[in-house]
Amino acid sequence: MSRKRGFALAETQLASFDRSTTARCHVQRPDRYRLLEALPADARRITRGSGVSFVGASFAHDSVVQEMGAFDRLLEFDSAQGWLTVEAGARIGDVTRFALSRGWMLPVVPGHPRASIGGCIAADVHGKNPARDGTFRQHVESIELFDPQAGWMQLGPNEDPDRFAACFAGFGIPGLMVRARLRLVPAAQAYSLRSIAVANLIEAADVLRSHANAPLLYGWHDGRAGRFGRGVIRFGLEAKDGATGKHRTHPDLPESIAPWPITAWNRIGISIMNRWIRHRQFAAQQVPTAAALFPLNEARGYFAGFGKHGMNEAQWLLPHASYAEFVSALEAEVRRLRPRISLIASKLFEGQPTGFSFDGSGIALAIQMPQPRQREQAAFIESLTELAILHGGRPNLIKDSSLEAAVLPRCFADFDNARHALRRFDPAHVQESAMTRRLGL
Repeated sequence: MSRKRGFALAETQLASFDRSTTARCHVQRPDRYRLLEALPADARRITRGSGVSFVGASFAHDSVVQEMGAFDRLLEFDSAQGWLTVEAGARIGDVTRFALSRGWMLPVVPGHPRASIGGCIAADVHGKNPARDGTFRQHVESIELFDPQAGWMQLGPNEDPDRFAACFAGFGIPGLMVRARLRLVPAAQAYSLRSIAVANLIEAADVLRSHANAPLLYGWHDGRAGRFGRGVIRFGLEAKDGATGKHRTHPDLPESIAPWPITAWNRIGISIMNRWIRHRQFAAQQVPTAAALFPLNEARGYFAGFGKHGMNEAQWLLPHASYAEFVSALEAEVRRLRPRISLIASKLFEGQPTGFSFDGSGIALAIQMPQPRQREQAAFIESLTELAILHGGRPNLIKDSSLEAAVLPRCFADFDNARHALRRFDPAHVQESAMTRRLGL
């Protein structure tokens, strides 16, 4: 089929970033607002930004994929107040560089610099210290949205507030977001990055809590039995002089990364990588703000190393009260099952859970694993899910492709109400992706 932009549909193979989900899809590439209206109102569809979600959140084999790459303009900027209006297809890395060059920044940016603004809203992403800055919803003033039935709509806290709220961690269900007005903050020119060694995940939580006001705050940890949780907490403070010296600038991480022909993250590879990370993260650095916000730009080889069988990232937010007990039980399962965990990342949250957002008060652990369909790996993922639910954990739906619809009511006490709050805006399931279908949303 034709690959022209507009109403013409191109047949394209699409895949999630973790390589768990693939589908042959019909893709629309509109470059005019009127072309967003061109599909029949009852045609099943889903919006796609840059397609960098770990899971299949922006495509399905029987949904028309509306690719928003042409809608990437920065429309209006108030340099005095820090307001920026952008189209939903604009990439977060480009928006960040524009804002930084004018003395402003978005305090919440995801790890991948090519994530679209619409995707950041649809996933309600978090940044480098959600305990201080919250999630993306705290920094969006208004949204313009197209609904196939109702047409064009302006949304905000005082304009259709329920639908506005539903857009955040709504995974595209409330409609096609076209533009957004963002609230920026004054930018640091550079960050002074420091590392604190931790012996385990309990010690890591204590360090995270004691540095809760740092602009940048996260941990990297070993997931191997016998070394479980050992790692570093990385925190960044605004550099007083703004000087960074010589610092290598890395290109933005690509939307998709060609896998290596073999899986590098076997037990030997994981051991070497953890030693390298531990050594490198101890080095004190003063780095430009853009580099500090997007450390994954240096991780192309890491993601390629998962090979053709891909990866799984299970990210769970555990309440403070049950965190220590969860960690103890998880370490026991690691000793028992001996999974291959390539990396564990930790972050501090101090927000309020809303709908299906990944927010709340506690410690989040992101556990990354190669070859998730292997029997031993799958057994550990299943055990991890059960332990997290048992201890009141909240999953990040936009990260974990192993989750199924049957477990969600056990993860979200208000699951039925949260699902209704989304589907009331799309009762006919016109907006549907592989992810929303898998999760029964």
